[in-house]
Amino acid sequence: MYEYDDKELGKIIVKPNIRAKRIIARRKGECIQLTVPLGFKLKSLASILDEMRPRLSKLNFVKNQLITEESILETFSFTARLSRTHLVENVKMRLKNGDLTVFIPSDFDLDNTDSQHVVKEMIRHALRHEAKKILPKKTQEFAQKLNLHVADVKINKSISRWGSCSRKKSINFSLYLLLLPEKYIDYVVLHELAHTIELNHSEKFWKLLDNFCGENAKAISQSLRKHKSTAYELLKP
Repeated sequence: MYEYDDKELGKIIVKPNIRAKRIIARRKGECIQLTVPLGFKLKSLASILDEMRPRLSKLNFVKNQLITEESILETFSFTARLSRTHLVENVKMRLKNGDLTVFIPSDFDLDNTDSQHVVKEMIRHALRHEAKKILPKKTQEFAQKLNLHVADVKINKSISRWGSCSRKKSINFSLYLLLLPEKYIDYVVLHELAHTIELNHSEKFWKLLDNFCGENAKAISQSLRKHKSTAYELLKP
């Protein structure tokens, strides 16, 4: 790995990779990383930077929200990672014992927008599968302990809210809820269970939720709003 300082672009990290067929550029924190094929001649870097400068100048933190071979996504129930291999012709995945592996062909272009969509949809599919398995069970377990009735539990792909509850006591959870730590998942489940009794956010509701949580529910809510999830930023549409 080499480092190069460019007056306009800042720090450039050059990282040779045995699987690289071409130069791939992406922003890594405060610097730009160039993944290059083995045998790359460092003396040619200056001229290559001049050719790529218009593109490199446009790199920003939004474009950094790409799933790469170095990405490891931690979720409540599994860890997801990519594996490049010549043994598959199309993107495939395997979820086993809490490990999700997305296998991508050796010549798969991860910088391509369509390619990113395919990989992220694979992970979202696994996320929905896990959400359907975990969240209804967790909800019913809490409901039994609290002697509450829940009509049903459904999973959706909302990014505007973690959960909701209808007047008929039907609860919906976003599949992205599984990207939060378990303490926040439990809070959201208890929050929606409290809505089976109080459909508003009155003081009566918050007192009820305090009892369900065994602590200050508003404090948990505020903490949840401040929580940042790398996996969520990568996977949200």
